[in-house]
Amino acid sequence: MVFRGRPSKACERCRARRLKCDFMIPTCGQCTRASVACSGYRDTQQLRIRDESLTVAKKVFVVQNAHPVKPQFLPLSIDLQAREAFFAFYVTSKCWNFLRPYSHPTDSPEHLTLAIEAVSLAYLWHQVNSDTALANARERYVLALRMTTKILKSPKEATKEATLLASLLLDLFEKITDIEPRNTKSWTSHVDGALSLVKLRGLEQFQNRSDIDILLRLSSNSLMSCLCSDSPVPDELMAIQAHIANHLHTLDPKLRLSEVMVDYGRFRNDAKRGVLSNEEYVRMAMKLDERLLTIDFELPARWDRITTFTECTSDRVFGSHYDTYSDPKICLARNLFRVMRTLVINSLIEHSLAAPEHSQLLAAALNNIEILAREICASVPPYVDCNGAVQQRHFASMDIPVHTGHLHTHDHLIDCYMLIFPLYVAGLSDTVPGMRSWVIKQLHYISSHFFIRNAQMVAQLLEGEKHVSAWEVYAMLGSYAFVA
Repeated sequence: MVFRGRPSKACERCRARRLKCDFMIPTCGQCTRASVACSGYRDTQQLRIRDESLTVAKKVFVVQNAHPVKPQFLPLSIDLQAREAFFAFYVTSKCWNFLRPYSHPTDSPEHLTLAIEAVSLAYLWHQVNSDTALANARERYVLALRMTTKILKSPKEATKEATLLASLLLDLFEKITDIEPRNTKSWTSHVDGALSLVKLRGLEQFQNRSDIDILLRLSSNSLMSCLCSDSPVPDELMAIQAHIANHLHTLDPKLRLSEVMVDYGRFRNDAKRGVLSNEEYVRMAMKLDERLLTIDFELPARWDRITTFTECTSDRVFGSHYDTYSDPKICLARNLFRVMRTLVINSLIEHSLAAPEHSQLLAAALNNIEILAREICASVPPYVDCNGAVQQRHFASMDIPVHTGHLHTHDHLIDCYMLIFPLYVAGLSDTVPGMRSWVIKQLHYISSHFFIRNAQMVAQLLEGEKHVSAWEVYAMLGSYAFVA
């Protein structure tokens, strides 16, 4: 329907014949002269409405055929792009799924919304190196930090789930952007605050699966923060892990590995304080390695790998074979086992096995490091060898830059990113001829082919003369921020 203007006051006969009506009473002059009954005059305050749908449709058809118009789409704001990317990677299918109820900004209190926005923008910055995203992320971080600090002054608000989640997200922001020195208390301030909030609320309040997932995330973040900053493992973390173990299957390999890593953190701290004798150091390190080896032997069948021997040489394959796993997360977990064993064994070699009486232990330790390094290298081709092993994987058509004629999914790029840390640990080994140079070549390739700039940085560390500790590199990569 369209507006046709105000109606004429003329009588019906004058309007139909388009005659000038004189509006005489009781009948107009035109009708009197024609000796016909006059219909009278209309109320001009009424609106004249006509159905013009068909006419309008015809006009549109003519315009479209004369000048075809392509549909126009408004670009998504950077905030919305960041939020969608964050939820797609961290929440939809990963272990931050407890954030699902807060997927829309209106679903959460303002301090939690700001924390989510800060992390989302930081994650987008890390992926596309956007200065605008980083600037906006820092702005939201400051606002979220101020609001959360204010809310913590209220015991009632402090015990709410949203406040705990905000603390975890603020910690995640710092790990993605790596804005604080790792040797200061601020590196662990947010996870320490989250531990205090759990204690204030009471572990008995964490019972359902979503609550346990929050504790798992906090436990992992707290532990890795301690290892990266060389800080003591807090007692609160031990209590949380015991609570988690009571609710989950205690034979879960990841949970068992986490328990060993807590003891490893305490072992490192005791060694740093100098409270262990040489014999105690050797005995405790060997016990940690035995526990890791036992877990490795008892892994379920789905954690097994399939070894493929290559008939032709490839720059992406070290030696003559590579290993494939059923799930990238299993590959990541297996490599973390190898990294932990390598670091424990290296600590034995560096601190305790130089004496002649330990010659047999030293030979066995060096052999184990070689085996572990080769296994790490064998896990690489299925993610980086795009002309060989990666052909078994699917390249999805997503909005990702094209590299050498094919596309890489976002998950594929993250899988490649997670190889950087274990590759660095393998590259530290001098026991295998040619391995370090091969590792450096793979890191340069990951940087150039997949456009992952941090791989270049780690390659340069291996090329340099200065030794950088593995956990320092882990922190520089923000790695636990991406092991979602």
